Amino acid sequence: MPAHLKPAAVTGSSPAGAAQVDGSLLALVTNWRLVVADMAKEYGVDLFDPIVLARPWPGVRTMIFSLLDSPTRLREALTRR
Repeated sequence: MPAHLKPAAVTGSSPAGAAQVDGSLLALVTNWRLVVADMAKEYGVDLFDPIVLARPWPGVRTMIFSLLDSPTRLREALTRR
């Protein structure tokens, strides 16, 4: 394969000084109290409310993972330095 057509090597490291957020399910479950608190603060969603529990999971999951994209307590706790 010609060199100009080969894909560039992907490295697993981040740029120097850049922090990474651990978005694994284990990290979320370990910090579930922050998930619950930030969902209430950011979206006004009580995860223990029967109406919320009856909602389809993908919408709730999307809101939970969006907490990692905002300056939340959860993001702060899951940021690797």
